[in-house]
Amino acid sequence: MNQPLNQQPIAKQNLHERGLLDLHHIFATIQGEGPFAGVPAVFIRLFGCNLQCPLCDTDYTSCRSQVMPHFILDSVKEMSSPSKLVVFSGGEPMRQNIAPAVRLLLEHGYRVQIETNGTLFVPDLPYDQITIVCSPKAGKINAELAPHITALKYVLHADSVDPEDGLPRKALAHPAAPRVARPPVGFKGTIYVQPVDVNDPIENKRHLDAAIRSCLKFGYTLCLQTHKIINLE
Repeated sequence: MNQPLNQQPIAKQNLHERGLLDLHHIFATIQGEGPFAGVPAVFIRLFGCNLQCPLCDTDYTSCRSQVMPHFILDSVKEMSSPSKLVVFSGGEPMRQNIAPAVRLLLEHGYRVQIETNGTLFVPDLPYDQITIVCSPKAGKINAELAPHITALKYVLHADSVDPEDGLPRKALAHPAAPRVARPPVGFKGTIYVQPVDVNDPIENKRHLDAAIRSCLKFGYTLCLQTHKIINLE
């Protein structure tokens, strides 16, 4: 495996009442994963994460600026995404009070997706108006968040597949007891299976084959990181 282990420090949840956000950076791209795969989008990558997954390949701590919700809106407007899709990512976006920024974007006609590891909850989000894609890494999904999840995305390593359901025992090598959280009881959304990327073509082929087998056997939806295939962030 050629990918160095993630050593970015853990950051605790901090819900600033005015919606002040620790921002990493904002960029226009093509959403590569999940229900909006292939759709042009503006990504709001926020600083910090409450987990430290060893195989995480995202930089979310190398730069940091503090911004208010109107800065987010103005930046999104400048990038003029024709789809009006805005994705909050990280790190872990639920680590911060994204509710004011999300409401502001919705008021101006934008669609909002949030990518989360599922361990945290932000009380004031308009959950009925947004798309929540949860990629579980820990052993439990936050009970308050669970009813609002639109889709689940499991990152699969070929050596960590549970034969009973085809889902990973661990995701991105993060410890999870007894295993990565399973879909909440009664969950009716889409379940995606995505092969882990370890920056090694031979190993990546093995993980992709395992994900394909899981989808064929259990009926999950295969998720590829399209943005990497087309060389976008």
